[in-house]
Amino acid sequence: MTRKLPLEKTGASRSKARSLVIIGVLIICAIAAFSVYKHYAASQASLTFAVVGDSQGRSHVWQNVVDALDKGGPEFVLHCGDMVASGTRKQYEDFISQTEKLEMPWYPVLGNHDVRGEGGRIYGELIGKDRFYSFFEKGHKFIALDSSAGTIDEEQMSWLIEELGWDGPKFVFMHIPLFDPLPEVEHSFVDKDQAQKLKELFAAGDVKAVFNGHVHIFDIKEDAGVLYVTTGGAGALLYAPPEQGGFHHYTLVQVHKDDVKVEAVRVDVDYEEPRIKVISEGEEREFTLGELSLLPPVESHSSFENQFGNLRGQGLYVGVPISTLLDHVGGIQPGQTLVVTCSDGYSQEFSYDNVHPSPEWAEIQGTMLIAYEKDGAAPPDWQEGPRLVFAPPDGIYGNDDCAQTSSPGQGWHVYKSAGGRWARFVSEIRVK
Repeated sequence: MTRKLPLEKTGASRSKARSLVIIGVLIICAIAAFSVYKHYAASQASLTFAVVGDSQGRSHVWQNVVDALDKGGPEFVLHCGDMVASGTRKQYEDFISQTEKLEMPWYPVLGNHDVRGEGGRIYGELIGKDRFYSFFEKGHKFIALDSSAGTIDEEQMSWLIEELGWDGPKFVFMHIPLFDPLPEVEHSFVDKDQAQKLKELFAAGDVKAVFNGHVHIFDIKEDAGVLYVTTGGAGALLYAPPEQGGFHHYTLVQVHKDDVKVEAVRVDVDYEEPRIKVISEGEEREFTLGELSLLPPVESHSSFENQFGNLRGQGLYVGVPISTLLDHVGGIQPGQTLVVTCSDGYSQEFSYDNVHPSPEWAEIQGTMLIAYEKDGAAPPDWQEGPRLVFAPPDGIYGNDDCAQTSSPGQGWHVYKSAGGRWARFVSEIRVK
């Protein structure tokens, strides 16, 4: 037998149900409103972070930068790439060992040095980050790009366009810049049309600032409302004098609402970069190692034989032909002598034929270089540079080679050792 409820009871139940629905709707609206408020409030929150670039395996500088970051206390750190010199596992392990001393999170991108050899794979294995990715901090989106090849591949470009579609303030960080702050050098995107397209996308996508390394200076410019910041002073050889941004530093970024403040924080390093004077016919030019690294480089696997017939100095050298350096001061003429002097007083004399070898001598001695890097390390991590190096095709400058390429009164005729020609700590190159 079915029992019917009184009509007034049924009406009350319906009224109560309607009230519950209304309350539920109000709760949902309140939650949504609170979510919107949280997003707005987060976007207006103050934010302080740091940006570095190009530690490049120079541990003595990077350690000082890490210490300065810990003392400065930013909320997190962006690393714009070239963490290591040539992408080896040992270099990555050494970098990570130092970087683990940071007292805040850090986020890297790949640089062109990082991907050498198996470096790209080792980066993924040891660092554990993707080539490109994004993350949020206090309502701001941070977009990490892989520009290590001097361009952005199609997959990454499609992903980037989607990321830029998010409605809110953004920061982008990558390694190679769209355009070089030192235009005479041209260390920038190889695809200028793509660089221009990216610049337009950043301006339209509410990107507040774009950070890059690769050029070893500090520089900041504004274009179409976007700040473009180069911060390449975390260790690598510097490309300019201090007054032009050539100093070791990290970049501090302070964000409050729509205001973005960017400043370079200098990091003192108890080490003076070597300089080489080049002198000829009354002309003189002084080069820092950073300035040497801007000249067209020569890479060579080479070694020398010492007076006992043992091979020494084996490695991959990067340097500049001495003939290139002499071109800046008028060159050397047949019959003149080149004197290479070191900071410890050691010196060696060479002839015009060593600087500009005939085809026969070139086959024996190769190019005569001032090397500023060995196996990816530069001074002081490489303790024998800058160094005079011969780079013969077979990779060995032997004692017989030295005997055949020493002019009378020089080299082998004074001291019977090919290694004696490989002068360390070069400080002056003079034509007389």
